Amino acid sequence: MKKAIYTIAVFALFLAASAGVAYSQQMPVAKFKLSGYWFRDKMAYRIDKMDVTLNVSADGRIGGKAGCNVYGADFSITNGKLKVSGPISTMMFCDEITNGFERKFLDVIQNADTFSLKDKKLTITNSKRHTYLVFEPVVEEAKENCCAKPDVASPSDRPTKNR
Repeated sequence: MKKAIYTIAVFALFLAASAGVAYSQQMPVAKFKLSGYWFRDKMAYRIDKMDVTLNVSADGRIGGKAGCNVYGADFSITNGKLKVSGPISTMMFCDEITNGFERKFLDVIQNADTFSLKDKKLTITNSKRHTYLVFEPVVEEAKENCCAKPDVASPSDRPTKNR
């Protein structure tokens, strides 16, 4: 009997540890905005003037705006390693600086191999090239009066016909 309880306890501990590892390997499903980066060329890009986003979906897809163009890709996480495959992007004309930023941004996304989440900030890293992107979650503001019913006058407020 003791052997059976011991075996069940070890199995339960193994399952709990496996669940913890699997959970820690999940990319958070959310919308993010780029808040920082590190590229090897050390050029300062005005990301505060660009709309650079990352949307992570539960079905293994990422996408967003790279500054001027829109991008999308599939991702997977195996043994704690991030793999992004099949990236696509629109090819709109951008100014030279934004275009340079987009190339470097998409290079980090495509060649990323790790990610981390700390203080709600998602960091995607290409450890071979020592480059990274830092994203903060987007807090969507509720649209004012989006769902309010139009004001309807009460019967006493309605105009009446003169008789």
